[in-house]
Amino acid sequence: MLNGFLIGWANAYDVITGITSPAVARPQWCAWPLSLAGWAAIPAIIGAAAGYVITEQIQAHHARELSDVLDELRRRTSGPAPLPRERLVITLHEVHEQGSEAVKAAVLAFGARHPLNGLSAEPDWGWAEKHFTSLIETIMGTAAPLQDSAAATVHRAKNEAIGFLLAVNTRPDYHCPICVKRQRHPL
Repeated sequence: MLNGFLIGWANAYDVITGITSPAVARPQWCAWPLSLAGWAAIPAIIGAAAGYVITEQIQAHHARELSDVLDELRRRTSGPAPLPRERLVITLHEVHEQGSEAVKAAVLAFGARHPLNGLSAEPDWGWAEKHFTSLIETIMGTAAPLQDSAAATVHRAKNEAIGFLLAVNTRPDYHCPICVKRQRHPL
């Protein structure tokens, strides 16, 4: 304020913003401290204003919980409401009962890949069933969605899972992909 009275308001503004050199302003003894204050204050003021604007933008985007944003994205990208879980799943037992002899053999081989307690020759059908369901859900989740109904999508995923069982049935070195995934990434 003193500089405004001593060297004039316009000159003080020019010195503080760096438009005019403090060596040109009279009296110089008050222009130099004003210039140094300008070198420190102007970037700080601009930085503070930019920081405020950026902080407000970040807070505006963080105002919603991540789960809310993900739920909204899922709603926007999903088609019709999903079927109840009991209609989405076909069991290994149903596949065995409805399938050809090759499908039945593939189901039995898949069960054998899930031994009871990890040691017995007897299949752990509960474990195999969960992994077959996970396999169908994985296929449904990774497939490009078509404009079909949810029932058609489930039917297509079931057929793909059965095709997978048939393809790996005769491979002695085959391991259940769900078992392999869970061993690498425990739940």
